[in-house]
Amino acid sequence: MLKNILASRPGLDDWIFSAKTFVAAMLALFIALTFDLDRPVWAMATVYIIANPLTGVLASKAVYRVVGTMIGAVFAVALIPNLVDAPVLLSLMMAGWVGLCLYLSRLDRTPRSYLFMLAGYTAAIIGFPCVTDPGSVFDVAVARVQEITLGIICATLVSHVFFPRHLGPVLAARIDRALQDVRDLAKLSFSGAQDDEKLHGERIRIIADIGEIHGLAVHVGYERSSLNGMTRPLQALQNAMAALLPSLYSLHDRINALAATDHGIPDNVAALLRKVDDWMQDDAFDPFDRARIDALHSEITALSRRYEVTRNWHDLLVINLCVRLHRLIGFYDDCQLLWAGIRKGHPPQLVVDRWRDRGDKPSLHIDYGLALRSAITAMIATLVVCLIWVETGWPNGSSAAMMAAVGTSILAFLDDPVPAQKGFITYTLFSVVVTLFYGYAVLPAIDGFPLLAAVFAPYLLLIGLLIPSPKTFIFALPMAVNTVMLLNISTRYSGNFASSIDGAVAMVTGFVVAAVVTSIMRSMSPDHSIRRLLQANWRDLAGLARVDRVIPRMMVLRRLLDRQGLILPKLALAPEHRTRLMRAMPEVSIAANLLDLRRVRRALDGDIRDRLDRFLAVMGNHFELRTRDYDRAPDAELLELLDDILMLATGDEGDHKLSCNPGRSFHLAAVSAHGVEQANKGGASRGIAPHVKRRLVVALVAMRRVLSRNSEPDFGKNFRPVHLSFACANDQAPASLEGRA
Repeated sequence: MLKNILASRPGLDDWIFSAKTFVAAMLALFIALTFDLDRPVWAMATVYIIANPLTGVLASKAVYRVVGTMIGAVFAVALIPNLVDAPVLLSLMMAGWVGLCLYLSRLDRTPRSYLFMLAGYTAAIIGFPCVTDPGSVFDVAVARVQEITLGIICATLVSHVFFPRHLGPVLAARIDRALQDVRDLAKLSFSGAQDDEKLHGERIRIIADIGEIHGLAVHVGYERSSLNGMTRPLQALQNAMAALLPSLYSLHDRINALAATDHGIPDNVAALLRKVDDWMQDDAFDPFDRARIDALHSEITALSRRYEVTRNWHDLLVINLCVRLHRLIGFYDDCQLLWAGIRKGHPPQLVVDRWRDRGDKPSLHIDYGLALRSAITAMIATLVVCLIWVETGWPNGSSAAMMAAVGTSILAFLDDPVPAQKGFITYTLFSVVVTLFYGYAVLPAIDGFPLLAAVFAPYLLLIGLLIPSPKTFIFALPMAVNTVMLLNISTRYSGNFASSIDGAVAMVTGFVVAAVVTSIMRSMSPDHSIRRLLQANWRDLAGLARVDRVIPRMMVLRRLLDRQGLILPKLALAPEHRTRLMRAMPEVSIAANLLDLRRVRRALDGDIRDRLDRFLAVMGNHFELRTRDYDRAPDAELLELLDDILMLATGDEGDHKLSCNPGRSFHLAAVSAHGVEQANKGGASRGIAPHVKRRLVVALVAMRRVLSRNSEPDFGKNFRPVHLSFACANDQAPASLEGRA
């Protein structure tokens, strides 16, 4: 930490932020002292707890902190007077409340999660100290709410009035940078670049961009900026940008596959690729001018009509490439329309509705198991300290129990909170030294608020410089907040050395118990965390393959990409997983192809449907087994079944030309029940309808490229059909395929 502190180079914005935070803290302290509130330090500490350079982020934390404090206060008032004579039951109820609130907080990846966490440990902060005097719990709860609210009002007022740094321009710059990163990746993809490391780096950068945009966009509704009220359009923009990643991955793969065939990339295809690339690189293009986009769609459609769905791998790749180009243009066009509309204040509602999250199922990853373990950890840590407190009769045991609840809650978002908790313990000890210096060497010699503010200024201004940086935040926050809380400033100076030491010991004890219980119950290595995220991907893919149900396409793809974003920061500590993360992008393509095959399947019948069902079952079984066998290779039967289905599809009598429908977004829609009934009329299969055949072959070619990038289907030269049986997949030892799924 000392290295990070010495390496930090605060800029002008950092100095302004530190000065504003100090002014807000002194304002809150002055008002609290003037009105002789019970615990003025609560108001002062709140300013530093919610401090953030961006006004929107601060405002969202402020709102949820007030609401969470109120909920926690109500629970404490209801619990303490009724259970004060039953310490065991009281401890169980309070620990259970802290655990429940933390569980709900871990399930919510929006600013609202702060509300749940605050409601949990606020009840402990208010309730535990009132056990010896239950009649005072209402007054303490009211004081807590008053002083927290006062601190929030002061912090918000100063942040918005003096040199405000609004969230809108920062978010707009992030979005512009992300779209430029998309264009850079598109240029590499259209060129057929063979540098996998560079391509991977560009894809990773876009995933990180989307994560940053999400982290900022959730706060835009809490400030008055140009992006206020644009939460749903911004959510739609994130989804559209996420869809570009697998689309560009597939496009790059098809270009390389065409180049590797005997005929190579046809001149007309190469010319079309240059036109699409030129359109994407033109950042000055008006997205509301539809002529150029419609012309591109028409040209792609005209090109695709020159190639038939036959047993010619080169032609099938061109057809597939045309579909990918339609999709890419549609997705990028929607990104441009959304962003241009958001900046003008009128995003096209049709596009917003197409991309925004629907239903009650989250599109972001949620780890229910980890949330439960975090909740149980908080419960046990709180109960352990309560047991020590009850058995020893320690006067300051309430403070230790309170800090155990706080210590297990505020760092629960980390995979392994223990190092941070140890840091908190160390920095709390540092703050004890600072407290003793101020409490017994400085404060007795001053009189009046101006001198009080003057002696605090050097320390708090320097600490405030370190809060904006993620590398030094974990040091700066406890050094500021713990010093303020331990000093316990009031209208009259009252120095009690024994009480100060006892309070410090209680604070450290709470954190020590929190760290020990956390290390036993839920500490997780980066390696284990990455494995959990990858296994969650594989469970989703197994479910897509096995279950025929309607799942929003973008919800699935967005969740897979979100997990990649969560893996990124962990790779520095577990570099052995880097190769697996590079293989995670094909898994996004597998998910898209499985969704396409599931939709096309409803319009198939007879032998081809049976074989497709078998393929989906084997694919689902592979990913289910892979959750337990981390490096498992796909069964060779997968590729055999895929080639078998492709033979049947391309060999259907009366081959039809494949024409891609022009339109901004090429989405595979489910075929209606009436269409299926007409296709199946007469019992046996009478051939595949042209539009169904097109969709089926496009999905099959894409899936085959994911499973085996360095081979082509045999198409009858040595073709042996797969005979279906009732044997389960993976009955035999799996044979490795070239290019694992």
